[in-house]
Amino acid sequence: MEIVADQNQISSQEKSNIDRQVQAELIEHLYRGCLPGTISGIPVGIAVFIDFYHQNPLSLLIGWFVFYNLALVGLTGLYLFYKKLKESYSLKFWLLSYSVSMSICAIAWGFSIYLIPDNITRQYFAFIALFLITTGYATGSIGVFRLCIVTLSLILIPLIVWCFVKGSFFYNLVGSFSIIYMGFMFGINHRSTQWFKDSLKLKLENTLVSYQANHDLLTQLPNERLLPQFIDSAIQVVKDTKNTFAVVCFSLNRMEFINDSAGHQAANSIIQSVSDRLKKFIADSSDKTTQHIITISRKDTFHILLVPLNIDDAKDKINRLFTILDNPFYLEKRGVKLTASIGASLYGRDGTDYQTLLINSDAAMLQAKQFGGNHMELYRSEINAKMPKQLELETDLHDALRKHQLSLHYQPLIDLKTQKICGMEALIRWQHPTQGFISPVHFIPLAEETGLIIPIGEWVLEEACRQTRLWHEMGFTMLKVAVNLSAKQLQQENILTVIENIIKKTQINRDFLELEITETAILDESVIHLMTEFKNMGLSLAVDDFGTGYSGLSYLKRFAVDKLKIDQSFVRDIPENSDSIAIVSAIIAVAKELNVKTLAEGVETADQLTFLISKGCDYVQGYYFSKPLPANLFTELLNKYRNIAIQKQV
Repeated sequence: MEIVADQNQISSQEKSNIDRQVQAELIEHLYRGCLPGTISGIPVGIAVFIDFYHQNPLSLLIGWFVFYNLALVGLTGLYLFYKKLKESYSLKFWLLSYSVSMSICAIAWGFSIYLIPDNITRQYFAFIALFLITTGYATGSIGVFRLCIVTLSLILIPLIVWCFVKGSFFYNLVGSFSIIYMGFMFGINHRSTQWFKDSLKLKLENTLVSYQANHDLLTQLPNERLLPQFIDSAIQVVKDTKNTFAVVCFSLNRMEFINDSAGHQAANSIIQSVSDRLKKFIADSSDKTTQHIITISRKDTFHILLVPLNIDDAKDKINRLFTILDNPFYLEKRGVKLTASIGASLYGRDGTDYQTLLINSDAAMLQAKQFGGNHMELYRSEINAKMPKQLELETDLHDALRKHQLSLHYQPLIDLKTQKICGMEALIRWQHPTQGFISPVHFIPLAEETGLIIPIGEWVLEEACRQTRLWHEMGFTMLKVAVNLSAKQLQQENILTVIENIIKKTQINRDFLELEITETAILDESVIHLMTEFKNMGLSLAVDDFGTGYSGLSYLKRFAVDKLKIDQSFVRDIPENSDSIAIVSAIIAVAKELNVKTLAEGVETADQLTFLISKGCDYVQGYYFSKPLPANLFTELLNKYRNIAIQKQV
């Protein structure tokens, strides 16, 4: 059976809204259509009655002029009143009020025919007045065919009867003409009503479809279909000047993880919030010389044009976009810290047409993603040269796992009370056969993207447990190994079984295996359930990169965590930065209240170590003591400091 998608781009709700707009337009025409006939007919009719009381022609002219202007003012006021309040009342109310008022006017004019004297001149004026009013009312009833019939009948039938009763040729002629006129107006109104409805509805539907095709319906931002037009327009703005403009590719990091773990609705909520913040950033910007044009290309990627720019200021102005991510995003009252990767190309320097500028900005963004965090890259020619190598690197990474090119290095963890090595963190390394050492910064994101992180993560866990078991057999029985679990691994349905099998296979005592989970990952409810299962298995748990995810220390009460690893970005600025001092001090103090151990990452100086000891930090790791070492060199380090406190080792 052929799978067919619904080609209709307009939902039933949207169709209902369009029908309502059509009805509103028709009712507005009721009011607008009656104006010319009413304004012309009422003064002429009044003039006839004034003439009935034997006023002279000059008085009639003045009376008609004055009344005409008063009627114009009054009806304009009525129309403005309608325009102002039409949204406050239902469409049925306005339609009913118009129908009643028109019917009253029609009946009144019908009776007035019999009050006019038999003087032919006066009757002639009366006929003119009635025809003008009829024309106005009939035109006004363009939206409702039945209303048109009622109106014409109430006005013209009494006139026709009166004309035929009088019996003269003139009266019969007027009566016959009235019948023809009535039939003609019936037909005109019926056809014009259908044409008006159909054309208006088609116009609204085409407008909606066009909008949907060119805009993202979640954020209401222009999509990638309009981006080439914006770039071409920007080229026209700057091509004859000394200025340039930037095509910025703004891509959120880890949105796939949020989508998979928290669901599409949560991911959409964040995308909407990012869109709102970008719009507010532009609205609040003090720089009015540069126009920002935002489009959305994918659910996690925005393209932003900065027009015009001075090339010397480009980098600073582009970097300001990161400020929209300073505050956390909230999912069910839980704060989530997001980062983005930005790539940018500059008109003139990096390309002179929209396709080149767009390709180069995307390439720069992909380069920025390799560094993680809030990182920005301006396009360079070397970036495109690296793209084929990136594809080659992906192939090589598959081979690296199969050909045992990956290895583990271990960085010691120091217990500040005993000043001895109490454990180690397992860190993956890749020694490429031709390219040499490749940093995890470059290949871990690639492994995440391709799904290779699953088998690589399992290998890391098994190898770390196997090696730790060997050190235990060598007499280093108190060593605990820490292994980081990636977001992809936490999404594995069989992750508990995988870990249990590795423990049994390597025969490691589960008391000496510590699993590290990033702070942003623990915000997911499913991960919190996993952490409970890990604790039931007898494993230790550490929150990695703590302080960067805005989860809040109080949030740790929801589950049993053994250790907080204070992110090195805070430790790095101690003791110069007062904010870092305050943050680290607060983390250590509250962790003690919760009976949770703290470990500071990235310790590199004696001043940092002294400060951490003074605040009561439990463990540290960093280059001040040792860089990550392969297993054989780590064994030598263990033997060297078997019975004495460790000293600085670089």
